[in-house]
Parts: sequence; C-alpha cells; structure tokens
Amino acid sequence: MNKENDNDITSWIFQNIDPNVPENIVKSVIPKKFETYFKLYFPIIIENEETGQSKRITFQEIAKLSGLPFEGNFSAKSFPSYITPFITASEKDEYEMLGDLIAILDTSNPIIFYGLGGENLPEKFTNPWASIGTIKSLTNIVNAMNEFAKMEIVNFPSYIFPQDKSWLIGNIILQSGVLVMGCGKDLANKIRSQTEIEFIELEADDEYLDIEGNN
Repeated sequence: MNKENDNDITSWIFQNIDPNVPENIVKSVIPKKFETYFKLYFPIIIENEETGQSKRITFQEIAKLSGLPFEGNFSAKSFPSYITPFITASEKDEYEMLGDLIAILDTSNPIIFYGLGGENLPEKFTNPWASIGTIKSLTNIVNAMNEFAKMEIVNFPSYIFPQDKSWLIGNIILQSGVLVMGCGKDLANKIRSQTEIEFIELEADDEYLDIEGNN
C-alpha cells in the first residue's frame, strides 16, 4: 500500500494507517480512529482421517485442542503441524458467513468496495478498482473475484466501508482467513451479541495475524 493506491475514495484510509509497523498489526490496515476493533474469522472445517467425515470447528476450539492460548494473533499459521493437514475451508460455509456479515452491517448507507488489484484475479480486478453499491452487492463481488478459484474464497475486496465511514473492513494479507474491522459502539454490540461469526476483539496496536507460525 503506497501513495499510488491513494485516491479520493480511499485517501482517508491510506493517509491514516501506520506504515511504520508490521503488516500484521491492526493499525497498519485500519486507521486508529475507531472505538472498537475486531478480527472476524472465516469458517473452517476439520476432516476425520478415519471416517472421512468433516465438521465445522472454531479457531478457539483448535487453540484448546492444541494447548495454545486463543490470543488476538491466533490464526491458521498458529496451528500445530499435526493439525494443519486436516483443516480446510468450505465455499458453502464461507458464503453463509458473508450472508451473516451482510445481515449485521448497516444497510442505510451506500457501500464502497475497493481492491488493490493483483495477480491471479479476473482481468477487471487486476488493477486497483472501486465500486459503489449496497452491502448486498458483497456476495456478487466476491463471487466475481473468485471466478478462477475452486472450493473456497481466495480473493476478497481490500476494503469495504459505508459512505459515512462509520466502519471499515480490511483484508490486506491474502488468504489469511480473517477480516479486520474498525467500528463504533452500536455495530460493536451487534457483533458481540451474535454467534454465527467467530471473532476476537482487538486494539489498534495489537497483532491480528500470526505470520511466523508453529509449524
């Protein structure tokens, strides 16, 4: 993220994130201006090698099984090597999670979807792009971004926020399995009161991702 990605739509983000901290720190993704910060986990499943069956499992359950603390930076790289091969993602579950997220977010404001671009994306997403619509557009945008992906969501908008900038969702480290969010009191209470999306509450100075791992 640098000045060439800075434009009228996203200047309030890029001018206020902290470029002097590692990329796994919340304030490197979300400006230090929100009352509350969250990490939202995409759902995962664990496969039983003996039965061939699989089931949903939470990151907190994996931490408990592994004897590891469920801290703010706990993520897929935190999994012990003996568990990692049995963890996968389900596209169906991930899109259901998006539906749950859409249901929580404010629908009264136009929503800006922004992407930094990159490789292995459909052509219209390879360069920085922006789109304005309703929050319900999120599913279609994610579906279009993952035209070439199979079985799971690989690509996601870099940023999503309403026109009034009352909340911001960031996804900068690709395939991290998490979203980072800054928001105010009312939306924070909605997130805390729901059980469909796994989350951890963070501070702007916290690590939200384990980039070293236990493997």
